[in-house]
Amino acid sequence: ILAGGAGAFGPNRPPLAHIEDYEGRSVFYLVSRREDFRDRRVVIAGGGDSALDWVLSLAEVARKVYVVHRRPKFRGAPETVARMRELAGAGPGAGPGAGPGAGAGTGPGADRVVEIVVPYVLHALEGRDGRLEAVVVATLKGETRRLEADVLLPFFGLSMNLGPIADWGLALDQHHIVVDPATCATDRAGVFAIGDIAGYPGKLKLILSGFSEAAMAAHAIYKLIHPERELHWEYSTTKGVPGTS
Repeated sequence: ILAGGAGAFGPNRPPLAHIEDYEGRSVFYLVSRREDFRDRRVVIAGGGDSALDWVLSLAEVARKVYVVHRRPKFRGAPETVARMRELAGAGPGAGPGAGPGAGAGTGPGADRVVEIVVPYVLHALEGRDGRLEAVVVATLKGETRRLEADVLLPFFGLSMNLGPIADWGLALDQHHIVVDPATCATDRAGVFAIGDIAGYPGKLKLILSGFSEAAMAAHAIYKLIHPERELHWEYSTTKGVPGTS
């Protein structure tokens, strides 16, 4: 019986060639010590609260902070967005890089610590021996820009990772093991799954559901182990609670 959650959560890694060569040295998915970024050129990619909170925080210690986002509108708290735009010297509706030719180092805010680079996405990394030298960003039209940088912080949320279970040959659907809702049996004989890791139509991810699935799996397994025996079971209301009269 596989009883577990739907995998461990990890950062969404941007699809950049050889990014693993820089991870832990120039590419980080979280900030452990703000002081590690003092006087460094930092590229922060993302438009949510995590990205914008670190923009405001690292602006106090970094030499330069680039904010790369695919569109001018950010998903963070309005107060945080407004503060970021203030630091970048950008207006309330757009940031550097929002128009043709902008965001190339000559627009408003280019000489400030914080610079908003939109609408761009991460395109490539430049450097050697795990040391980042520049981050190349691109528009949807293919226009590119090179940002000289020491650090890249991609904040694209979290994804689920089943780990080695994903390689066990079980039928999967959306990072969940497909089971028969009546027995919690997988597509492999003798293998059952319960808990959040088990998936079927109408699934409710509740602790109560996990207990129910454990009971259904146990009953189905009993018949496999003892095919010649009849399973007799009773309710606590009919059998009574031990130690009571």
